[in-house]
Amino acid sequence: MNRQAITFLTLFSLILVLSIYYILLPPENTVNEVAVNNQEISQIEALQKNLDKEREDLISENNAIIASSESDSDKIASALATISEAKETAALEAKITKIVNEAGFKNAFVEVENKTIKVIVDKKNANGNDANSIIKVIMEKTKNEYQVEVKFISEA
Repeated sequence: MNRQAITFLTLFSLILVLSIYYILLPPENTVNEVAVNNQEISQIEALQKNLDKEREDLISENNAIIASSESDSDKIASALATISEAKETAALEAKITKIVNEAGFKNAFVEVENKTIKVIVDKKNANGNDANSIIKVIMEKTKNEYQVEVKFISEA
């Protein structure tokens, strides 16, 4: 055999082995879901994971639209706007979660939908004053641009 044939067979077999290896690897999300299922998680954490997954799926779908050769400029612009909006919403939710945590409510879930901020807080024996303080702090930080809904849950 000549050198070119040996080199070709060596590279081909290397590519074949690596391809099989990557095909047999479980997807990254599956590994994370298995780890989550093995641990008990709170309702707040489950809500946050679901929201994060929904947002990741939305961004992935729009990235696929952008990458598609069949997409026209209007679809691409719309997908870019959707991705930008999703990232801005996620940043706002993180900011509000931090605000709620600093107000003394350590385990909180925040979801921004349209012009409504939904806050779910894990606290036993919560009262109206707790809800009022959360609403007041959020309204101050967001300059009264959003309607705030607060719900308390208690993990047993």
